[in-house]
Amino acid sequence: MVPGATVARSQIPDPVSVERHRCVVSGGVGDKTLMDRDQARTDYHRILAGVVRHHQALDHHVAGAAMARVAKRLGLRLRGGLIDAGDDEMALVSDLAIYGRVAGSTRAIDRYARAVSGSLDAFDRELVEALSRSWFSIVRFAARHPVAGWYVDDLLLERTGLWLMNEALEQSAREGMSLGTRLFEVGGFVLSTGAAAPLTDAWMEVLRDDLWTRRKPGALTDAEVVTLYRLTLSSGLVARHRNALDGPA
Repeated sequence: MVPGATVARSQIPDPVSVERHRCVVSGGVGDKTLMDRDQARTDYHRILAGVVRHHQALDHHVAGAAMARVAKRLGLRLRGGLIDAGDDEMALVSDLAIYGRVAGSTRAIDRYARAVSGSLDAFDRELVEALSRSWFSIVRFAARHPVAGWYVDDLLLERTGLWLMNEALEQSAREGMSLGTRLFEVGGFVLSTGAAAPLTDAWMEVLRDDLWTRRKPGALTDAEVVTLYRLTLSSGLVARHRNALDGPA
């Protein structure tokens, strides 16, 4: 795909295929590899603020009943109609309610994108399109990026050397660490939408045996994400939400 090119909706590949998740960089963004740290962080903070803003607006497109259905799929309890979970567990519920079809036939992110399509400026339009193209995968932290963030390898899409920007993970991640998370790609960066499942070496061995050998390269399906989230919840491995999406307190 040529950077800056627009793609008709009918031309978008299948959402779980490798080709579905190629980077789309607008012509005005430029070559991120030539940036200094201050400029990279400035662009990153602008993107991050936009994600937080759109996630807040998305609340109007996710019904409480949908959140409850997702919570039940994850094995979380409901008390008096409310989900009995902390902020970190609720990040997993919100992830599937917004970006998955676990609670209905359409995705909240797609309904939101249609609702706001005529009112966004170029930056927010590109950002919402990037969020709509997000995918859930497993990444391995390969090396620190010389400017900021990390180089990560997407193990399921078989893509290497992606530039992951995240200030919290820049400090807390270690080389060789693996993380299951929903990613989106915009402006030359890869970022997390917020939900994440840390994976120990033992879990990675299990996934290699049970997942890698039985599927073609591609992002995790909703059912596979539910299974992964349930495993991490039962093992107490849920990521601190602010380590995945380090937005304002």
